[in-house]
Amino acid sequence: MRALHRALVAGALSLPLALGTAAAASAHDAPNVDFEKGSFTVGPGGAGVKLTEAHFGPDGASFFDGMVMAGPGGVTGGFTGSEVGWED
Repeated sequence: MRALHRALVAGALSLPLALGTAAAASAHDAPNVDFEKGSFTVGPGGAGVKLTEAHFGPDGASFFDGMVMAGPGGVTGGFTGSEVGWED
């Protein structure tokens, strides 16, 4: 049973790695692909902004997702980001 769990985990981890390697190998032939989505809100209780961005192209790939909210109780926010670049 333990060997089966190890095999499943190894398989689950190797698939994204294989896909990422294939994407990096063909990246030099890829066009630039960008995605952005943002929103903001302002009202009597405060203001906030949220932004999501993704990029893939010959120079690399990146992702960002973040938000900031401010109101009478203070300010809060957070973000997640990731980036990879490749060279010839």
